[in-house]
Amino acid sequence: YHKGLRVTDVAALECVKAAMGVTRLEIEALLSQGLPNTPMAGAWMRVTGGNFITARPVGVVDGIDYQYTGAVRKIVAEEISADLDQQNVVLISPIGVSPAGEIFNLCMEEVAEAVAVALQAEKLILLTNTTGVLDKSGNVITGLTAKKVNEMIDDGTISGGMLPKVQCALDAVKNGVKT
Repeated sequence: YHKGLRVTDVAALECVKAAMGVTRLEIEALLSQGLPNTPMAGAWMRVTGGNFITARPVGVVDGIDYQYTGAVRKIVAEEISADLDQQNVVLISPIGVSPAGEIFNLCMEEVAEAVAVALQAEKLILLTNTTGVLDKSGNVITGLTAKKVNEMIDDGTISGGMLPKVQCALDAVKNGVKT
C-alpha cells in the first residue's frame, strides 16, 4: 500500500481476478435462493454485470509504480440504469478495463463513488468491517459535515483504511449524491 492505495503487481492481479470470479459466483448463488418458508420463497432475482467501468492506470506516484492498480476513467451509467429498470440486481466488481484491453484492480470505494455519481444516486452506503468513523477517544461518530471530515483528515483522526472510504463518501456528496 502507498497512501492507502494497494499496489497491484502481476501476481496480485491474478489473485484479484480469481477472487472476483469466485465471489461473483457465490453472490449469484446466494441471490438465486428461493428458500421455502422465508420471505424469499419462490423469488427469482436476475443478477447482471458487465464491462461498465473503463479504467486507466494510476501510474507512478511519489516514485511508486502502482503497476496494475487503476483508477476509474468512465462509468457506463446508461447500461447500468437499463439493467436496474428491468429490476435486475447489478453486480459491479472493482475491476476495470482500459480502452487498450488492460485489466486493472480498482479501489472499491472509488468504484462505489463513481457509480453513485454517474447514476445520480440518492445515497451511497459503504459497508465496512470496521465499527465506523471514530473520534480521538475511540467513540463512533454518527454524523459529520464536510468541514468536520476535512478537519479530522487534516489532524489525522481519520486515517489508514478508513481514509479512502470517508474521502470517497465526501467526494460523492460534493458531486451530487445527497447523503
